Amino acid sequence: GQWCTRVPLICLGTVEWHLPDRCLRQFGREQCIPLEVPESQRAFHHRDGRQGTHDWPTKLAVMITIWENRQLQEIVTPTNVGRMGYHDPYMDRYRQTSVRYVTPEGAADGALADGIERIKDLTHGKHEMGSEEVSFIRRMTNSLLGCIREQGREHRRYPPMPAPVPPPAQDDVPHPHHHTRERKARRFGKDP
Repeated sequence: GQWCTRVPLICLGTVEWHLPDRCLRQFGREQCIPLEVPESQRAFHHRDGRQGTHDWPTKLAVMITIWENRQLQEIVTPTNVGRMGYHDPYMDRYRQTSVRYVTPEGAADGALADGIERIKDLTHGKHEMGSEEVSFIRRMTNSLLGCIREQGREHRRYPPMPAPVPPPAQDDVPHPHHHTRERKARRFGKDP
């Protein structure tokens, strides 16, 4: 339970929150929508070069009280069973608030999957649709077809570029090791 407590971590003038409700699946728990940290309790970093000028127990009394009552701050959710559903409330929120794509290919894949899922939701169980829904479906299918075309363009392979030709060797440039050997030989009275 100690890793699933939502508490401030305190070290002198620095306070940061341990927020396990943002990663409950790591602990084998069902993921819920994480709570926001109140503005008054956001990370606290105090930098001051003067020694002994702060009364940390007084300044951080609220945080220390929360820490001392950490057993009351445990995030309790059911044990995780299998994969999280596409329309799980956490996943819906995640798709709205997160940057999910790193590459153009990933964005195209995600748009394709999201669009198809949305079309499925719009048309499921409906026999008649209004003009607004039909218009959306047309726009979405055009967008999805564009994603598919974009993926085809991204996967085209080009032949490798040949390596550059090195400049011709200069025979008249002395090798640096020859000078070193000659100097050492002269210094010790030997023939180079």
